[in-house]
Amino acid sequence: MSNKLIKIVMFSKEAIKNMLFLDIETVSSHASLSKMEEEHPMLYSHWPAKANLIRKGKPEIMHLDDTQVYNEESALYTEFSKIVCISIGQVTFDDYDNPIFKVKSFYSDDEGEVVRGFFTAIKALFGRAPGLKLVGHNIKGFDLPCMLRKAVVHDITIPHQLHLHTIKPWESCLVDTSEIWKFGSWTGAPLGLLCTALGIPTPKDDMNGSEVSEAYWNGRLEEIKTYCEKDVKATANVILKMSQLQLL
Repeated sequence: MSNKLIKIVMFSKEAIKNMLFLDIETVSSHASLSKMEEEHPMLYSHWPAKANLIRKGKPEIMHLDDTQVYNEESALYTEFSKIVCISIGQVTFDDYDNPIFKVKSFYSDDEGEVVRGFFTAIKALFGRAPGLKLVGHNIKGFDLPCMLRKAVVHDITIPHQLHLHTIKPWESCLVDTSEIWKFGSWTGAPLGLLCTALGIPTPKDDMNGSEVSEAYWNGRLEEIKTYCEKDVKATANVILKMSQLQLL
């Protein structure tokens, strides 16, 4: 009888090769609250009620007025934000088991162009690999819901694999690193903190999420694309770390 120990990892290399890592960047729908009032008065009329709800859920911003809440929080809410970048990445391995990373971004001032580009790509990928897994940090709580809502806004057909309202939990194609890191507890960690805890290079070295909206309205879309791609790479590294494999 062999005494050789069998190493069981969280994800195999084959499973990782069948993953698509993704992240999105959202910004406020308008450069300022006054601009929204000028350009979309009907939408503006809904903001005071929304701002009140946001303040009730976040006591630390109770002192902020509607304009300040818009500047700080609107990018997090689909109806008051727009997607400016979606980045996707995949990991393969060379003959020496070194991970290789490929990334592609859809980014533009035109949200419809960004979302349509992503869903065109994802339909093609699902066509080639029906068992493809979509992996992101808080992908279930933010990225996918936002993209799916935006697909509805722009009349884009949603692939059946992403009809989350009809899919049983065990049939889902989503892998959420935030959920995995909780390991059954109630508390998790944002991606930057998780990377620091795991000894992974942080994606938050030049920009963090709270700065993205301001950066966009100051014409820094290319920097936002780079930031989004760093988040995707960091998420891939989290999966590699959890699987005891070499980092990118």
